[in-house]
Amino acid sequence: MGIYSVSLAVVMLLSMLSTFALVLFSRRGAKTLEILLSACVMVSNIGYFMLSCSRTIEEAVLANSISYIGGLFLPLLVVYILIDYSGSKVPFWFTGFMIFFNVVVFLTTLFTDRVPLFYAELTFIPGNPSLLIKTPGPIYYVKFIILAVEVALVAFFTILTYLGKRNASFRTMMIYAGSLLGAVIIYAAKGLFNLKYDLMPYFYFIASVMLDYLVTRTTIYNVNLSVQEKIDELSTFGYLVFDRKFRYVGSNPVSEKFFPEVATARIDSKINAKDYALKDLLKWVVTTATDATAAKKTKGKFKKSIVINDRSPNERRFLECELSFIHFGWDNHVTGYLVEILDDTEQHNKTESLSFKNETLAREVDRQAKKAKSMQMSTILGMAAMIESRDNSTGGHINRTSACVALFVEHLRKMSDYNMSENYWDAVINAAPLHDLGKIAVDDKILRKPSGLTEDEYDEMKKHASAGAEIMSKVLEDVDDKEFVKVATNVAHYHHEKYNGTGYPDMLRGENIPFEARIMALADVFDALASRRYYKEPMSYDEAFDIIKSELGHHFDPHLGRIFVGLKPEIIELYESFKNTDYAR
Repeated sequence: MGIYSVSLAVVMLLSMLSTFALVLFSRRGAKTLEILLSACVMVSNIGYFMLSCSRTIEEAVLANSISYIGGLFLPLLVVYILIDYSGSKVPFWFTGFMIFFNVVVFLTTLFTDRVPLFYAELTFIPGNPSLLIKTPGPIYYVKFIILAVEVALVAFFTILTYLGKRNASFRTMMIYAGSLLGAVIIYAAKGLFNLKYDLMPYFYFIASVMLDYLVTRTTIYNVNLSVQEKIDELSTFGYLVFDRKFRYVGSNPVSEKFFPEVATARIDSKINAKDYALKDLLKWVVTTATDATAAKKTKGKFKKSIVINDRSPNERRFLECELSFIHFGWDNHVTGYLVEILDDTEQHNKTESLSFKNETLAREVDRQAKKAKSMQMSTILGMAAMIESRDNSTGGHINRTSACVALFVEHLRKMSDYNMSENYWDAVINAAPLHDLGKIAVDDKILRKPSGLTEDEYDEMKKHASAGAEIMSKVLEDVDDKEFVKVATNVAHYHHEKYNGTGYPDMLRGENIPFEARIMALADVFDALASRRYYKEPMSYDEAFDIIKSELGHHFDPHLGRIFVGLKPEIIELYESFKNTDYAR
């Protein structure tokens, strides 16, 4: 085996490692198209190595066809990667047309020794390395027509992004476009200068390393975040969530303090409890949920008292547990169960020691107030967790927008411009994590689609605003704080309305848009601009605030918007504080 073949073997192995690394990254950010691109590079380099080691013309023809996978399909994959990055769309028939012709060309290379269409004549020269001398046939020139179309499309979408698509990374697109241009130049140079050795596999390997770098760079901003920690900081109540088959879905640290076995429970599996109290609780959940479902009484709430650490009087705790059903879909079918756990030990002990009715009454009033607050927070937790579990690109968005709304509201409540109650401001903060609640009613095929949406799919996606309001009114129908219910419903329903009346779903204009929805719109759009999405890199803070300023009076309430822009240093400081944490943008 000659030096050239040995070097190709090294390049082939390194290409394999590069592809495997990218597949590992795919769990955190690499897209299907990027993985296919790396796989094509790997397969093509395998073909180049096989060609250099061929001993018969049949082996050489097969190896040459394998190496052509890169030359045929890499440009097409680059085109569709750039289409995805730019947020553009192409007709389905065009995609089918391009794939069909590339596959036809590939088949002519594979059977060229039998059907001399791609190559009119082949001459095999064994050696170290072996060479395959090829005389072009008619299909060979068709390949260049297809390549010219693909190069033109790459240039078009790159220029389109530079001119107007600010939500895509122009630098990233230039790297992809430059890589394709480099491949074309190297291919042309081999023919013009009649090079004995093919340099394309080395360039392919360099391109695959660059691809790994791009994916590594973009996945920094693609962390799977959870709203759970933020809610847990505000709550002293435990919760357990089960799916409709009573398999464990999730919990918070408070519930794990009550039942330590929960901390080691396996997600999507039933809890095999050894502790008597937890075993009793799980049995009650199954029995109560089964009976309620059979009786078609899934809208109610069911309560049970449990004592833990019963054998240690000093550590004994009295828990009040409440079971509610999680509904989903237009038919409100049951998808799971939420168990809320309240430590009622202090109240229980006081009840035993106190005999005065007025103290008992005051205690009960205080307990009910805490219960009402807990209901709001546990509902927020359960619903936000459902959103995140279906659309894992929005977990960080929920946390950042919630924190941004809290900062904004705390500033507004100190101003004399808006005379709102303290309860109203608290309601706006607590409702923020639920602004995208309606996405639980969006079909998974649309919600998790890795590429741009069609017009019909986008229309379906827009229905999440109205769906969120409808679901909110049902979920919170038993909450006593009606102001919170109204605020949360308005935030979910109208946060996509625009001040000039061009938003959705009801095209409300100006002051007709609820005040809380106008607050949410600013935080929602700012985060969309300043954070990474699957189709774009994050904008700089200056760019994001410039867009907000340019849309005052159009998209946003001008007075509220000026206040928001005036908080630029504080908002940037807030976002910067998330660096190196699970909430990074």
